[in-house]
Order: sequence, then C-alpha cells, then structure tokens
Amino acid sequence: MAIFKRPTRVDFSGLETLLGAKPQVLAHGVGDADLVLAVTREELALRRDGQWSVWRWERVAGGSWNGDTSTFRWRTMDNERFDAVLTEENRVPEAFRERVLASTLVQSVVDASPRGQVQVIGRRDLSANPQTHWYAVPSGGADLNDPHTREAVVTETDRLRTEYF
Repeated sequence: MAIFKRPTRVDFSGLETLLGAKPQVLAHGVGDADLVLAVTREELALRRDGQWSVWRWERVAGGSWNGDTSTFRWRTMDNERFDAVLTEENRVPEAFRERVLASTLVQSVVDASPRGQVQVIGRRDLSANPQTHWYAVPSGGADLNDPHTREAVVTETDRLRTEYF
C-alpha cells in the first residue's frame, strides 16, 4: 500500500491551444468521463466532455470543496455557478483559495440606506502586466440603480483607487 499517491497524469495540450501558451498548472483534479479541473497561475480551467472552459481569477468570486460528495463548487463575479465532481481533488481546494486571495486587492462595504449594502471589490488579473477590475456586489436588497446607492459606490470606488493605487 502506497503512502503517497501520485496525481493522475493529464494532457493539457487542448488548454495550451486555447490559451495560446503553456498553462502554469499549480494543481489539478480529475473526475469521471475525462473531467479535469485545473488551477493555473492565471486562470481556473475545466475540461468537460472534451471541451475546456476558462475563468480568469479576477472573475472568480469564490468556491468550496465538499468532501462528503467529492464536489468542488465555484461562482463567478456575475454569480454564475459551476460544479465538478472529482475522484481526485489533489490540492485543488488549497490552490483555488490561494489564487482567489492573490487576485483580491481590496474590499470595502458601502451602506445602501435604507436597506442593504454594496461590497466594492478591487481585483487584479494575475498576468505579467496586471490590471485592476472593480466590482460592486449588492446584498440585502441594495439597488445599484438607485441614484444615492450608485453615487455612494462610485465615491467609494474613487476613494479606494486614490488610496490604494
């Protein structure tokens, strides 16, 4: 009985073709039917049914691993939700968390009176020449179309840009 099991070898050539460069894979998990979930330096990639889908880290909002169901779930900044059932998760959960944290520059909360809040988030892509991307994420009934809320979010975003960048 082996103490350490080597991760299943994966051919990333299709991903390399899609990205136009060899991906810097930090961790990868595999599932049934040729499913692969790859954490790379600059993006999260999923191969399902022979097709790769790619999300840059600044577009990934968060995710979680459920060991009981062997399912990794994640969502984008646009609140799209995805999941992958993995037979080998390897270091995917840890590498995923590290990449999301590495791409997050600053977070601030704006009260959207009379109800709710808006989280202003500065994220950067993890390329050699990173750019900052700004997101406003409403919660608790906050309305980004409300003029007062919108003004508060723009003011806070401008303040964060001045103070941190």
